[in-house]
Amino acid sequence: MKLFTAQDLVLVIVYVGIIYAIALRLRSIQREKGLDSQYFIGGLTAKLIGVTAFCFIYGIVYGDGDTVQYYRGAVAMSNLPFENFDAFFDILVNNNLSKQNFAQFNGSTGFPPHYMWKDSGTFSVVRYSTIFCFIGAKSFFVTSMLIASFSYIGIWKVYRLFQSLYPETKKALAISILFLPSLLFWGSGIMKDSFVLSSTCWFTYNFYHVFIIRKKVVPNLFLLIINLGIIISIKPYIILSLLPGALLWLNNAYLKQMASKALKYIMMPVIGVFVLGAGAFLYQNMGSLMGDYGNIDQAVEKAKVIKQDLLRSEQYGTNNYDLGEINGSVSGLASIAPMAIFTALYRPLFFEIGSVMMIITTLENTALLFFTFLLFYRIRWRNMIRILLGEPLIMYSVFFSLLLAFGVGMASTNFGALSRYKLPFMPFYFSALYLIYFLNTHKEERII
Repeated sequence: MKLFTAQDLVLVIVYVGIIYAIALRLRSIQREKGLDSQYFIGGLTAKLIGVTAFCFIYGIVYGDGDTVQYYRGAVAMSNLPFENFDAFFDILVNNNLSKQNFAQFNGSTGFPPHYMWKDSGTFSVVRYSTIFCFIGAKSFFVTSMLIASFSYIGIWKVYRLFQSLYPETKKALAISILFLPSLLFWGSGIMKDSFVLSSTCWFTYNFYHVFIIRKKVVPNLFLLIINLGIIISIKPYIILSLLPGALLWLNNAYLKQMASKALKYIMMPVIGVFVLGAGAFLYQNMGSLMGDYGNIDQAVEKAKVIKQDLLRSEQYGTNNYDLGEINGSVSGLASIAPMAIFTALYRPLFFEIGSVMMIITTLENTALLFFTFLLFYRIRWRNMIRILLGEPLIMYSVFFSLLLAFGVGMASTNFGALSRYKLPFMPFYFSALYLIYFLNTHKEERII
């Protein structure tokens, strides 16, 4: 199957024109509503440049990789309804990956990769990509561009959320959320990361409107459920970090709304108990959807399996790190937590670069590490804590980032995989650090 043909060049020109026509109309609608859309087209352009680079490297230079296999699976799925629509619908909607359904593929339709078929989370990317493959005339390049454009919606939504609360920092937020090179490259192609990054950002926006400001509740609740479903179907472990962070956000937001400090101290334990109870209830009832991440013990065991899998040099290369044996006990997890978090946030360092693909990630990590040192040097612990307690969105961003960093840092073992696994928290962590610095130096009157 050829990934690029002469027809693709024509299709790309046509589809790029359609994408920008829609984008310009959406920008006009935002402006009519009085919403800031200064970086909307620029962010989309950066996203399309990122996916172009991604397609070029994996489609032309390497000629293979997960993104190519996802595409081939999506093409096979796109052909299946013309052979057996019932099987196509059963796979696409019900995620029924039975032997009987796999037998419906043939030489005419093509076959989805069997290793993806055996993993429902991996095959979910094929299912979602099938929709874009249909729309994109089964072109690898156009399908990738459509997925990148779709994933941009969630990223733009979370930028809008941060920008609406901290309008003075919109340029820095745009850099942290819309123009971060690793997000543009790794989070734009036909990959798990594109869907999960967008859904995590979109979930945050939906959660804010449903539970914090309680506006447009019905459409945002509907989208919140859809985005949770996408995350659970592809990378359910992210929920282990996302929901605790969201519940902490809810707790702090309600406390911030209370004018009386005395009332805050009285209600803090009451709201805290309620939020913890709600979190336990949600997690218990979502256990069946979480699969191997249905409880902490299962999650730890799954992390061990992922760790061993990523050590396969023939598949992932030799650019590895080792934090030691994963122990499921509280003391064992606590002992590796600091290095796991540091690894996910700031590694690989400049002397750990194992491939050309790691250069951009390493430059970002170096800049982030420098800024973190600057932050801790210039800001007192007391002020930092006051900012976190007074700004619920920042608290959520930091808490979610640290929890997810611990999980992916502990399980990844491979810097190449880590650069993708860390994507969902990167726009939140970069933005949170800058906002802490900004509020400490320019907006002290906002701190309570």
